[in-house]
Amino acid sequence: MRPSRPPAPPEPPPRDTPFGPYTLRERVAVGGMAEVFLALEPRAAGEPRAVVIKRMLPHIAAEPNAARMFEEEARLGAVVAHPNVVRLLSTGEADETPYLVLEHVPGTDLAHLQETLSSSGHRLRLGLAVFVARELLAGLHAVHEASDADGAPLGIVHGDVSPSNVLASIHGDVKLADFGIAEARLRETFPQAAAAGRTRGKLGYLAPEQVRGDAADRRADVFAASVVAAELVMGRPLFERTSELAILLAVREARLDRLLAHAPEVPGALLDALARGLARDPGQRFESAAALRRALDPFVEGPPAALREELGRIVERAAGLAREAGDLPATSEVITMEPPLDDYAIVRANGATIGPLTFAQLVEAVTTGRVRPEDRVRLGIGPARPLREIGELAGHMPRDARSGGSDRVPMGAAFVDAFARRIAARADGAWICRRGAVRKDVYLIAGAPEFVSSNVATELLGEFLVSRGVLARGELDMALAVLPRFDGRLGDTLAALGLVAPVELFQHIAAQVREKLLELFTWQDGEAHFSPDARPADRFFPLGLDPWRVVGDGIERRLAGGLEAAPWADRPGARLARTATPAPDGLPDEVLYAIRRAEPVEEIAARLASAGDPHRPARAIRLALALDLVRFA
Repeated sequence: MRPSRPPAPPEPPPRDTPFGPYTLRERVAVGGMAEVFLALEPRAAGEPRAVVIKRMLPHIAAEPNAARMFEEEARLGAVVAHPNVVRLLSTGEADETPYLVLEHVPGTDLAHLQETLSSSGHRLRLGLAVFVARELLAGLHAVHEASDADGAPLGIVHGDVSPSNVLASIHGDVKLADFGIAEARLRETFPQAAAAGRTRGKLGYLAPEQVRGDAADRRADVFAASVVAAELVMGRPLFERTSELAILLAVREARLDRLLAHAPEVPGALLDALARGLARDPGQRFESAAALRRALDPFVEGPPAALREELGRIVERAAGLAREAGDLPATSEVITMEPPLDDYAIVRANGATIGPLTFAQLVEAVTTGRVRPEDRVRLGIGPARPLREIGELAGHMPRDARSGGSDRVPMGAAFVDAFARRIAARADGAWICRRGAVRKDVYLIAGAPEFVSSNVATELLGEFLVSRGVLARGELDMALAVLPRFDGRLGDTLAALGLVAPVELFQHIAAQVREKLLELFTWQDGEAHFSPDARPADRFFPLGLDPWRVVGDGIERRLAGGLEAAPWADRPGARLARTATPAPDGLPDEVLYAIRRAEPVEEIAARLASAGDPHRPARAIRLALALDLVRFA
């Protein structure tokens, strides 16, 4: 069952509202699970102390075990005592609402600091930027290395390292705040919190493995800290793009073009250190925050005391400017809902018209091929325009493709062989697959399948999300109503309207496109031809998949569905012989094993057998045969 939408956060209380023993001065932040206040704590002697109160939102506090989750966050905060980490002072409950009391850091966060400097055309000088990054990394390493009372490592992953969670004080201190792991555990327990998703400003600080939906460890925090460090050095965002999905694509591929553009003004060794921290593969990154910090050591200029004094002066000025401006966080674009446009018409070459249609119906007609390239489109009483001239529609058209190319094969086993060979050749182009009226195009870039288009209405993104329970039918209709405002891009529309969290949407799109591709491997009739001249539309969503895993998963579907038998099923006692064909890069280990063993095929299969993966030997040997790496002797 899909989670319900979280209610709107409560209105902030009036200034100087009592809360337990504290006085709430002002609300400074509110998220999907908690709100944060600047507050005053009474003291036995002297003036009250400024503290920060983080209290759970009412609809979260009402959930069973909510207090326990806050206690878990408090426990994690209590075991980390480091000058570069915001201190947890105490915990409590008031008005049936659990809360945490945190150290108040007078100053601002790095997000406000960077924004203030950028708006005046400035940025931190290089040595000071590196100093701030090193202080952040010191705090992050302390979080990672925290242990319990018995000395056992806790394995904490912060999970939300970003400029808004790094505080800089007027005294020149740099402190990491907000234990993201506690927030992640809370989300797993309460669907309301899961529905809230990450804030828009933090998408650029996820690690590629988080975007892909893979497991993440402390190296994801190292990646996020490296993004912060790179942005301090550049004075601008690293992964800023035109939409949330574009940001996530840039993160997934770890595109460092913006950082590399600063090569002339950044020492090469510093650039190399940042690039290693930003490696797409976690195994290629620094193994810890401390290791990255050591790599930055040579680029700190000046004694720490002088650097803190310099930073404090900059923070004091920035915090003063922010206060004068109201210290208001940036707000998302407000999307005003409009009634669906229902006055589109398709004008055929012979003058016949089809309509009226809504924009969503028109997009579906274009995608499924019911609108021909020579047709025109008219809105209301306006002139009919060629389909190719309407950008938000032309991007949905099936791409023209010539019938050239050496491969024209029937769907089925022959398609598997031809598909694998094109991957090995690192070919560019598209497989145009037809079965009756159904057409699917699979675009290869350097051999990797990166995009799949389909003219099947039920395989459109919106229908896919409804079928998976991600969207309600009414929510999809609402998004389709304003689709023209987002250049016909449904993914960007859904993210902007807040109907699906961007990271979840990103992963759903990848799953949908992958499913369209794998379904082709089960076709037993129809025909495919490879068109080397075909290129996807600019709006395509690249899969970023391992091509050999795609082929392996496709073969798995054929084996599991009984469409193929094990390659040796009708050749008992046969042996495999290695051919002269060179093995392409990136093949799975089991395929490499199969082509190196001059043994009876049944013995090779026995050695590759896996209790949890019964088709592993057949997949490996089938792929080796498809690539002509081996043949039966």
